[in-house]
Amino acid sequence: MPAPLPLFAACQPGFEPLLAGELRALGAEPEPRAGGVAFAGDPRLVMRCGQWLGTASHLLVRIAEFRCRALGELQRKALDLPWREWLRPHVPIEVHGTTRGSRVYHTGAIEERVVEAIGAAMGRKPILAGKDDEALARIHVRFRDDVCTVSLDATGTPLHRRGYKLDARKAPLREDLAHALLLASGWRPGTALLDPFCGSGTLVIEAAGLALGLPPGRLRAPALQSYAPFDPDVWETVRRERRPAAAAPLIGSDRDAGAIEAARANAERAGVGAAVAFEHAAVSAQRWLAGDGAPGEGAVVTNPPFGLRVAKGGDLRPLYQTLGAKVAALGAGWRAALLAHDVRLARKTGLALQAAWTTRHGGIAVTALVASP
Repeated sequence: MPAPLPLFAACQPGFEPLLAGELRALGAEPEPRAGGVAFAGDPRLVMRCGQWLGTASHLLVRIAEFRCRALGELQRKALDLPWREWLRPHVPIEVHGTTRGSRVYHTGAIEERVVEAIGAAMGRKPILAGKDDEALARIHVRFRDDVCTVSLDATGTPLHRRGYKLDARKAPLREDLAHALLLASGWRPGTALLDPFCGSGTLVIEAAGLALGLPPGRLRAPALQSYAPFDPDVWETVRRERRPAAAAPLIGSDRDAGAIEAARANAERAGVGAAVAFEHAAVSAQRWLAGDGAPGEGAVVTNPPFGLRVAKGGDLRPLYQTLGAKVAALGAGWRAALLAHDVRLARKTGLALQAAWTTRHGGIAVTALVASP
């Protein structure tokens, strides 16, 4: 096993600079690439990344890269890889092949040859994962222009699935998108936050985790758990890590009473129920936006309805105009960040919005628009 390990944190397109910043805070030396960030580290750092990265979706350990133009060559070279250093004999495996621009083009055959090579190297036929297996070793075999990269997925569950959302309501917001919007917004833990279209509460819950110094991966199984290098003692020290807490009012509101009920339940599962408040109110009636007791500084960070996924043909311009007027009335100490599908519609708020990143959510291009004080 090489030291340090070559690693790659995958993320949504557009999140690479934010993810690089998160990795830098963990002590890594990040190298942003398309679709993620390359870095190097030991198993402890992999576990810490699984706990603390908020904008990543997967953690990959690169165990080999080589030129390959035939299936037989793939099987021979795969046989020489250090499978015994990584795989546990009784943990099911799943091999996933992809190929583009290569002479080896049949993904099923790629997967079959790698499974055979693993069996020969381990001295026994590997157990193949079933659809209900949660603890398993995922192996990615990627061909690009006749170059094969073999990686292990250190995360059994994608990192954006935090584990607290059982009821997502309509138009659910992915946790990594919420985290990225908070980071881009300029909101600081210790200052107030409001999401007046909170839905199932994802933005407010992610903000509470940041404010309380809690790791985003606290409800998930640890990274590397299914692999031989996993050390329970090291994991115990990683699991106990916390960051400084900075209390402040964090509020979500929504006109849908069912969404508020779901948000409260999600917050309790996330362990932040006491740090947040959810209110059943339309945007114009939310108490801070109605002029009742808003703090002197904070941020409105929200994913307002944008027509394609929620609204049923109504004109949303008045809603955005109302939102913009209410945010502006909060005063100079407040900033705002919106997730927008239609940038022209978002600009109806009248706020001085600047694009921070663009990515895709549910097959739709979305942009983070930020207005600073």
